[in-house]
Amino acid sequence: MQNHPIIKQIQDSEYLPKIPKTFGETLDMLLSPCEFNIDECIDKLSNIPELESSLLKILNCNSKLNREILTLKDAVLYLGAKNTRMIAIACITKLLLPNKKGRAKLFNNKTYWKHCIGTSIASYMIAADCNLCDKEKIFTYGLIHDIGITVLDICLPEHLDKIHTMQLNGIHQLVAEKIVLGGLTHENIGMWICDEWGLPEEIKEIVGHHHSPFIKSKVSNNVKIMYLADCISTNYYEKLLGNNDTFLYSSKIREMLNLEKEFIDNIFNKLPQEIDKVNRMINLEIF
Repeated sequence: MQNHPIIKQIQDSEYLPKIPKTFGETLDMLLSPCEFNIDECIDKLSNIPELESSLLKILNCNSKLNREILTLKDAVLYLGAKNTRMIAIACITKLLLPNKKGRAKLFNNKTYWKHCIGTSIASYMIAADCNLCDKEKIFTYGLIHDIGITVLDICLPEHLDKIHTMQLNGIHQLVAEKIVLGGLTHENIGMWICDEWGLPEEIKEIVGHHHSPFIKSKVSNNVKIMYLADCISTNYYEKLLGNNDTFLYSSKIREMLNLEKEFIDNIFNKLPQEIDKVNRMINLEIF
């Protein structure tokens, strides 16, 4: 895939930020907070552009502490591993979208980011019910599951606008992507960027297979949950676009997770309110 013309165009676009591979190493450490060395983690976090300033800004604007938090280490100790991990991923998204809107003219990243938050929330609720994976981790993964879309937005916005227009005309997203991107999808591009940035394998698996949980003979519960969560949130996203069609999902995955249809419907009904809450909590001025 490294030699695919679309990947070459992304590399040549000069819009893709240089994220140090220590970002992936840091996420690995934060995924196992009982085992990591705090000073080593802080050292790696300090190499991520704008992360320290974002963390301090969030804490000092919203914290009820009687003192100002001045250092990255103070921020991480106060937030804890799971919150630091979530904000770090949101911060990377902010770096990908420095003007907060992306570069596409027709595709609205502000609206699409709400789909990503919705996927995070739905995956958390599913994981909490079925108890088959870490609900905190899966929430974090939801924020980054569509990173391939974000890469297209900043590097190849004209391509993304073509895909978006085809979607609005009733063509399935993945079909439209394969037509416009010469056989690639945002899953493929997402897996490529995961390799480029050294992201953990379990994140790469979700990024690369959240639309296709049956392609591999054996997929993790993380992928199954993310697939279902993405489908739920896609229905929400389609309504934001003014499309009242229902986006279908595989009942086989729902049954494999031992979930009732009424439970899935309940998540969908709760999404709008929950998305607003999480939007305020992340508060990295992405919107």
